[in-house]
Amino acid sequence: DEDTIASGEWPANWSLASYEDVGEYYAGRVLKEEQSNNVSGIMTTNIVTAGPTDTIKSVEKLFDHVTGVPVVDSEGVCVGIVSKKDLAKGGSTVSQIMSAPARTIKKNNSVGEAAAIMLKYKVNRLPVVNSGGEVIGIVSRTDIFTALESMEE
Repeated sequence: DEDTIASGEWPANWSLASYEDVGEYYAGRVLKEEQSNNVSGIMTTNIVTAGPTDTIKSVEKLFDHVTGVPVVDSEGVCVGIVSKKDLAKGGSTVSQIMSAPARTIKKNNSVGEAAAIMLKYKVNRLPVVNSGGEVIGIVSRTDIFTALESMEE
């Protein structure tokens, strides 16, 4: 499909889409017909996390395998997220460069809701949290597009 870019980048025609546009596009397709397609089915559960007081140097090596790392406090509650792009900000600890608060989602939310949140807040990944705010997974743009593409087939 020409609207999909394998790298996980948003398709060009979605670059100016609003939250309402996405909701309208997927209403009846994903949000109603495919309620069984929840975030829990596409999230990565083998995740690495960082703490706010971790040094940037210690976190850099995590990015050999992932593009984003949820930042959790001592109770495991998500307090932010660090991306490869954040590493360029400079600083000595994760808390100085992380994006906070992190936009999060629950495992029972639909894939369409996750896509809409990503577009609304212009984020590339969403930590998946339980009711206590503890990180149990993460969903990337690529995960979302792969799921939406398979739903439309």
